Amino acid sequence: MAFFLQEVEGGFICSGINNVSLDAFIRIHAQKTEINAEILRPRFTPTVDILIDKARESALLGVQVYNNPLVSFRTPGYIVHMIIAFTALFHAIFERNGIDYYCKNNDGTHKIVDGDKYAWDITECVRYYYGGEMSDVAENIKFFIKIRNKIEHRFIPALDITVSGKCQALLNNFEELLVNEFGAYFALGQNLALALQFSVYSAEQQRVLRKVQASEYDALRKYIEAYDASLPDEIRQSLNYSFRAFLIPKIANHKNSSDIAIEFVRYDPNNPEDMEKYNKQVAFIKEKTVQVADQGKLRVKDVVRKVKEATGLPFKVVMQR
Repeated sequence: MAFFLQEVEGGFICSGINNVSLDAFIRIHAQKTEINAEILRPRFTPTVDILIDKARESALLGVQVYNNPLVSFRTPGYIVHMIIAFTALFHAIFERNGIDYYCKNNDGTHKIVDGDKYAWDITECVRYYYGGEMSDVAENIKFFIKIRNKIEHRFIPALDITVSGKCQALLNNFEELLVNEFGAYFALGQNLALALQFSVYSAEQQRVLRKVQASEYDALRKYIEAYDASLPDEIRQSLNYSFRAFLIPKIANHKNSSDIAIEFVRYDPNNPEDMEKYNKQVAFIKEKTVQVADQGKLRVKDVVRKVKEATGLPFKVVMQR
């Protein structure tokens, strides 16, 4: 009962027992001399349990790689692990629901590769689970499927700056899907801590990184811009597609508020009252726009070209020092 009893002033209170499955409740009250947190774990079939563990551990490995300051291949490594995690999670869902998630030959028999039935890949899993409909979560996963394919087959430049918001959304979506399908016991939050950062990337750092890997980055940038442009505004702006946040210092003015250094505040766009409060807070944050010199004006070579096209005469500009 130590899992459910909490000591308070004047005695004890019982909490959390309503969230325990019947199977876990029976195991807790079995005649055993030792009780540990594993006994609270919801149990399914052995195959489903293995797939859930594979999904969780792959996601945690991805986060470990992403948060490791000694790893230069951070984001690509994270993406590969997260695609494995989502694939295993979908397989666990299909296995639990009795869905035949294996590829078939033309004669209807299961496709066999290396002696085993060949399961659906991540693309087919997403198509089946979301019914082929467009959604912010599905588009976030599909965005990374194509990035994963590029990672596996060609050189990919540093991705940390470019897709960091989508990476955070991918992790949020994975945990939400995991918890919704299999229960709060499997949430990742108990295993994760906030990653500490030395600094943020400056504009100059971003410029140097992109210049060093110019051709590869340009191709990747075009893919990202084209993919984003193909989506409706409500999906492109959704936090489930790309997570964006302001990191604002939290000033502690009483004891309880100083306990947690950073709190993650979720909001529900379907709740008008919450959205109104959120918009009021964001309204205090003003972005500073720096005017670029000669913005909107033509470059010298463009002027030369236009004059030649209009007059048909040779024309050039002599720069004087």
